[in-house]
Amino acid sequence: MTETATCTRCGQEFDDAENGCPVCGRLRQATTCSRHPAQTAEGQCILCGTPVCDECNAGDSHFACPTHAGVPIFEGWAQVYTTSDEIDAQLIRENLVAEGIDAEILSQRDQTFLVELGDLAPVRVLVPAFDYLAAQELMSGHMDETGEVAFACEACGEAYDPGQTVCVSCQAPIPHSA
Repeated sequence: MTETATCTRCGQEFDDAENGCPVCGRLRQATTCSRHPAQTAEGQCILCGTPVCDECNAGDSHFACPTHAGVPIFEGWAQVYTTSDEIDAQLIRENLVAEGIDAEILSQRDQTFLVELGDLAPVRVLVPAFDYLAAQELMSGHMDETGEVAFACEACGEAYDPGQTVCVSCQAPIPHSA
């Protein structure tokens, strides 16, 4: 049986062998800030693990380094993509899961609204914060110049690998990353 610890910041239970809380980034033992060696870091960025002091911390309910300050976090889940199309979000989620990265969809359309919010109702693809960098790397290999993510040929639907320039099935060109 694995022993657990409870985070003193957010109350989350986590594996006692872990250095800190995977939900908020609170460290079990303070360390030195990566940018300010003279200052103590009470937490680490939940996306990249960089130790951050109070001055560097860019998160509210969690610790975040300045590089990842703008990444939306929902209870330990990081947003890796947003769209207005639930089918696109589902395809991205399925491809992340197929690559071994847990992923979920958060849609405001899941809520009960009396009016259709259209583009104001984003559909978010979320991954556990600790898998954010791996998910970003995977998705960047499937992103075109406009920032759209596709895992399959637009002409025939055949899946393709990052770096492919032509579909192996229909020979259609595959959009390149920016």
